[in-house]
Amino acid sequence: MYLEEYHKARLLGQKEARLIQSRGGSPYLPVLDEILAEETTCGEVQLGLADVPMELIVGTRSAGRSQAFSRSFLPLMAEDSEFASKWMSLCKAHMNEGITDAIKVYEYMHTFYVVEGHKRVSVLRYFGAVSISAEITRVLPAKDGSVASRIYYEYVDFYKLSGVNYLWFSGVGRFSRLQEALGKAPDEVWSEEDRRKFFSFYTRFSALYGDKSARELAGRMTTGDAMLLYLDIFGYDQVKNYTQTELKNGFLQLHEAFSLKKGLASLNPLKGLLGR
Repeated sequence: MYLEEYHKARLLGQKEARLIQSRGGSPYLPVLDEILAEETTCGEVQLGLADVPMELIVGTRSAGRSQAFSRSFLPLMAEDSEFASKWMSLCKAHMNEGITDAIKVYEYMHTFYVVEGHKRVSVLRYFGAVSISAEITRVLPAKDGSVASRIYYEYVDFYKLSGVNYLWFSGVGRFSRLQEALGKAPDEVWSEEDRRKFFSFYTRFSALYGDKSARELAGRMTTGDAMLLYLDIFGYDQVKNYTQTELKNGFLQLHEAFSLKKGLASLNPLKGLLGR
């Protein structure tokens, strides 16, 4: 059984690797050490234990594990390798009792790179897990005045208040606008109930919007951008208790007004609501 699962996962990994190579990209995991060699950073911060969205785990800290996985952490090593044996053991553990041990990751510019637990990520991602528990170390980028830097440091401040790491915006000022839209003071810390209710709303909205990626390029709407627009129109106090049908009806109004599902080649119609 477990060999069959590894075989299926490896075939998917090989298919993904070939596709990316055909497009001129590297089929393997990005390496944070190589990224940081070209960047100026401002130190590290220990964030402790938190759930990390699988979709934001994009690479490995060092090059040693890079070529064992495709870009989606699918395995590439031969089925008779020690690597495959360990992957299958984790597969067995996941199917029998579940994988609960936290991994270790570095976070840089709102993406995560694995230090320990690559195969745990691989197995859980193969089985469709949404998140994984991780010990997080944040690498702080230079404050260079760029839009990317400004958005990131707004996220850092927002994270201190909310503990929310799955949300992203494509423009400056929007994390503070979300705090305001939720009826909170600029420096108000979220309660556990706040986090739970917002996560429920965000998850349901994301399912309607369809694209949950928090790494959209500037100039395109992230799920967070669309959600903030939704809150501007309907108000959080009203929508946080919406049924899924009510939420969908509101989304359909938003979709009709601004053609959100077509990807929005331009944000011009939204500038008055979303800002820069």
